[in-house]
Amino acid sequence: MAKVLIAGCGDLGTGLAKDLVSQGHQVTGIRRSGTEFPEGVEGITGDLRELSDDVLPDVALIFLIMTPNERSEAGYRQAYYETAQVLVRRYQHSISPVKLVFVSSTSVYGQNQGEWIDEQSPAQPNSVTAKVLIETETLLQQTFTCVSARCSGIYGPSRFALMKKVMKEQAWGANSWTNRVHRDDVVAALLLLAELILTDQDMPAHVIVTDQTPVSMWEVKLWLATSLKVAIKANLQEGLAPQSGKRILADYLRNQGWQLAYPSYVAGYRKLLIDFQQSLEG
Repeated sequence: MAKVLIAGCGDLGTGLAKDLVSQGHQVTGIRRSGTEFPEGVEGITGDLRELSDDVLPDVALIFLIMTPNERSEAGYRQAYYETAQVLVRRYQHSISPVKLVFVSSTSVYGQNQGEWIDEQSPAQPNSVTAKVLIETETLLQQTFTCVSARCSGIYGPSRFALMKKVMKEQAWGANSWTNRVHRDDVVAALLLLAELILTDQDMPAHVIVTDQTPVSMWEVKLWLATSLKVAIKANLQEGLAPQSGKRILADYLRNQGWQLAYPSYVAGYRKLLIDFQQSLEG
């Protein structure tokens, strides 16, 4: 079994840590605040950028799972690039080469005309935040055996933003293709990547993590509005055909046996709707 560091032991990291511990791995988790770590996980509380090198344990595999404080270039640079620099400094001269999985984003694909995107598609970052992600991927790949897990929009327990928006917004805005993946399926994908990378499988520089059901935003909002019994805030006579966006597939993981618990937004949001409605009643 391996020694694993989860740099960013929040929601995703906690789920991953539990599964890794259950498989017998020795797991250390880092989180910016709080001391609630899963059973069996050695916890470190603090900003990774401010931790001294001797606090970080010798490990075989690192997961870098950051969440920026704000969606700006500065927020992304602090959360991603600067934490990556810390890991490079600490582990680049390790006696045994360290392997790393970086949780990135499909926002690095700036294509916006309905294109189909897979791992063979070129990254075309068209925002400052996406450019920071590419810089971070490049830095890590120059130093480690690194796989960037490019996730589409992650949803799941306690992530109610879209439902709140459907209830409150005055108009739905322009229709576009959307891509998403349930939090539990992301954890399963990361666990599979750990298995592959720790058994020295040949790995691509990046993989995509998304369900296999690209769907228009209006279709999702229509389903949610109907389920929540709220008004439809769009002229559906225009049709549900998206005018922009991209359609993303996760070919590599699927070919490696990744099984989706929630293969579409309907499967994922059905349980989430119950939790959301209970939160409104409470």
